[in-house]
Amino acid sequence: MGIFHVKTEIYSGVEVQKVLEKENLKKIIIITDHLMVTLGLVKIIEKALNNLKIKYDIFDDVEVDPSLESIKKGLKKVMDFSPDKIIALGGGSSIDTAKAIYYFMRNSGKEIPIIAIPTTSGTGSEVTSYAVVTDKKKKVKIPIKDENMIPEKAILDPEFTKTLPKGVIADGGIDALTHAIESYTCTSANFYTQTFALTAIVGIFKNLLKMYNDVGDKDARIEMGKASCMAGIAFDRSGLGINHSIAHILGGRFHKSHGRSNGVVLPFIIKFNSSDKETAKRYWEISKRLGLPSKTVEQGAKSLAIAVEILNKGLEIPSCVKEMGIDEESYKKLIPLMAKSALEDICTQGNLKKVSLEDMKKILNEIY
Repeated sequence: MGIFHVKTEIYSGVEVQKVLEKENLKKIIIITDHLMVTLGLVKIIEKALNNLKIKYDIFDDVEVDPSLESIKKGLKKVMDFSPDKIIALGGGSSIDTAKAIYYFMRNSGKEIPIIAIPTTSGTGSEVTSYAVVTDKKKKVKIPIKDENMIPEKAILDPEFTKTLPKGVIADGGIDALTHAIESYTCTSANFYTQTFALTAIVGIFKNLLKMYNDVGDKDARIEMGKASCMAGIAFDRSGLGINHSIAHILGGRFHKSHGRSNGVVLPFIIKFNSSDKETAKRYWEISKRLGLPSKTVEQGAKSLAIAVEILNKGLEIPSCVKEMGIDEESYKKLIPLMAKSALEDICTQGNLKKVSLEDMKKILNEIY
């Protein structure tokens, strides 16, 4: 690969107002959810906008799993207000909603750049060309990809992550780790993406439990923001794998957190993929960098799966699907359909180890 391009301007540890005052903006719309309003995080942006005398409007009806219906509502509000830029404030759902709104607006001939302010350290959505939209009728999550959706700026301000609940820290952090590990081991991985991914993996193992156990640890919050962002850059430029394909199905079918679904599945997928020599070698490389037991490739791959299991336990993430509270009978009935959907997911083509329909069924049975 001869060219590696990062489109987004990234501001780490910088206050929002200091970024906004560099621009000549007259109108801004904030895309967010009710929780961000309740926690007072929207007020921080409102104060900055008022100080800079910038007119603004707020769309705070973002859903946890953004549906086409809620995106259409947001699209109408943005078009009616006609701002210079969009500020997307929140986790992956808010940023994905803003990106989907941008996507549909661009198709109608109008482009409004996005400034993403993540309030979680997980999705990496602030630097990616992906957005995940939920089709409520079909009960599936649909990943869409468009280079133009990548936010113009990302502000990683630790002020916005200091009130995160422990569950959100865990789910976001393990999601970022899954992004980084899958990016490092996928079919289109290259020197640049692997450099970003490996740095993210080290940062997450070093700081996630610190942030989880003490959200007041500002340094841990800053480092997790960087790691999540780097993992986002990595997977956006390389791709993912079947871990995400299965997480999309669990989220769409049973309305479970995307990050948590990824975390539950990750140790199983590492073990499954380790039968492929090249993938096992890459797991071994990760283990060596983390200082895990890795005298042989096999030991290194096994060590990584165990390390993730230990991390999951520390984050109180379930060890299997059953522990997520999903009914066994309902789940088992859906395995054939879920296996087919996971196989057809856009992320599956990035998996280095080739996967059959029967493989998917077996994995879905094992993770339960």
